[in-house]
Amino acid sequence: MAVSLRTAPRKGQIQNGLIIAAVAAAAAAILPIAIAIIGGVGPAGQARTAFAGAPAGDYAVVSRTDGGEDVISVVAVADPASPREVARVPHVPGYAANGSVSPDGRQVALVVADQGTQSNPVASLLVLDLESGALTRLSAGVDRLRTAVWTADSKAVVITRAAVTAEGRPAVQVVEIATDGSGERELLRVGNVLGVYPVGFDPQGRLVSVVIDSRGSALVRDGQELGVISSQITRDWRLSPDGTQLAFVESDTAGGLQYRGRVVAVDVPEAAGEMAAQALSAGGQQLGVAWQPSGGAPTFGMEPAHGAASAGGVSAQALEASPGFDVPIAYSPGGDSLAVTHWTGLSFADAGRSSLELVSASGRTDLMGFARFLGWARR
Repeated sequence: MAVSLRTAPRKGQIQNGLIIAAVAAAAAAILPIAIAIIGGVGPAGQARTAFAGAPAGDYAVVSRTDGGEDVISVVAVADPASPREVARVPHVPGYAANGSVSPDGRQVALVVADQGTQSNPVASLLVLDLESGALTRLSAGVDRLRTAVWTADSKAVVITRAAVTAEGRPAVQVVEIATDGSGERELLRVGNVLGVYPVGFDPQGRLVSVVIDSRGSALVRDGQELGVISSQITRDWRLSPDGTQLAFVESDTAGGLQYRGRVVAVDVPEAAGEMAAQALSAGGQQLGVAWQPSGGAPTFGMEPAHGAASAGGVSAQALEASPGFDVPIAYSPGGDSLAVTHWTGLSFADAGRSSLELVSASGRTDLMGFARFLGWARR
């Protein structure tokens, strides 16, 4: 059964020239939007996906590219050999979607280059309902390479788009968009930057973002700068489960490019300045960050020479003497499984081939054919 992509209704007009231009581009797009819903039909005629009737447990939400569309599936930790297809999302060829699962595990926010051409793709923010397979377009003209960040109540997502300052200079706009189509609000607009990266929300519901500019990487909370966390470009930012700490990887160029794990507290007063980030005690380099749902110290991925024996190294590397190394992505809701990108090489510089895998105390499972991990869902 196939249905058309829905566009969320708006309660007000958005007075932004760039957004209007993006909508105009959407009207001229060459890619038709038609979404296939996989699954049966419920008692009241409501469409249902293979996930709607799946057994209880933790599920990895993953995707793979099949021609000009992404296949979104769920994989049960208890039965990883039997993925359940949920939906197919069309996109401009060559531009796979970025995605993130909502905190309640029922929806996926997708940033999809679903309009325009290969030389000039235009990205939209879509929301996929995992149980019905319904796709809703919430906004067009968003940053194609960003991943949406969910609010804690799963009722809105945060994304960035290109904008201008009051003086007409290029800027990055951070907006929160309600999933019910009731509109959006601007949270932050910053000019003269290399990038703005929303990370998550602190215990008070304030958005935490990293801004990268000529000074390095600065931490911003609720639109106010807290301080510079590194003089370098940073990546792999992850908030702790309680929202009080930020783990990240610093791209240290002092002696040739080296990746260093760092942790910094975000529950500090709003006083801009230098913020002391704690270095990982282990030697070697680190890439990727994951936090256990229960908290504790963050897990970093380590180079093979240091991973198995060093504190802070990803736990998957200590389970078995498989060649290569793991870059952690996210723990399951119960903390029993860890999604990783496994690389066959012997160093970050010579990484080899990659595969998406689930790792637990009982071993590891290669999610054959799936290239991207979007998040965890629990039934």
